[in-house]
Amino acid sequence: MPGRRAPEEERREAILRAAFAVAARERLGALTARAVAAEAGVSAGLVFFYFESVDKLLVELLDWLLVHTIVAADTPDRLSEVGDPGARMMIAIRRDVEWLPKQRERVELFFDYWVLGTRHPTIRRKIRRALNRYRDAFAPLARALVESDPDRYGGMSAEGLASVAAGFVEGCALQVVMDPAEFDVERSMTTLAALVRAPASSLA
Repeated sequence: MPGRRAPEEERREAILRAAFAVAARERLGALTARAVAAEAGVSAGLVFFYFESVDKLLVELLDWLLVHTIVAADTPDRLSEVGDPGARMMIAIRRDVEWLPKQRERVELFFDYWVLGTRHPTIRRKIRRALNRYRDAFAPLARALVESDPDRYGGMSAEGLASVAAGFVEGCALQVVMDPAEFDVERSMTTLAALVRAPASSLA
């Protein structure tokens, strides 16, 4: 049984959660030691004690965010119980698409970091690695799907199919941020299912 978390670890986590609350509510530009300290109910000095600078807090908040978004999600064990490779892929995609509107604040903050990454090399590298890991998580499902129907998926690589699956979810994430009132999980999944079932000849 794991031991109780150390008070220092708990305080660090509390400050990161406070930083998330500030950033989600007021955007990354408002992420100051004073604002985070007020949110966490601690002194600004304590924020600097744990994170040294606002830039380091910004980077560590990104690390925290990546752990708590779909890019860190593992494939559910129940997928192994689904015999059809196509169904496994659709279940995995649906799981992530359903998550998006429930966690819109985190998705929106992720895109804020994406923009910031255009001028912040460390953040850019972290986001790129996270997105690569997310794409790679679809690779085993994609490989099984390609191998299950060589005639249909002939010439298509598992890596390419995994990129398309990840890209579909990422596109849905953008829709959730840009037009949440119009985003519909069922409509998105029905559209994807229709494309997946399209005859191979129509995809040439």
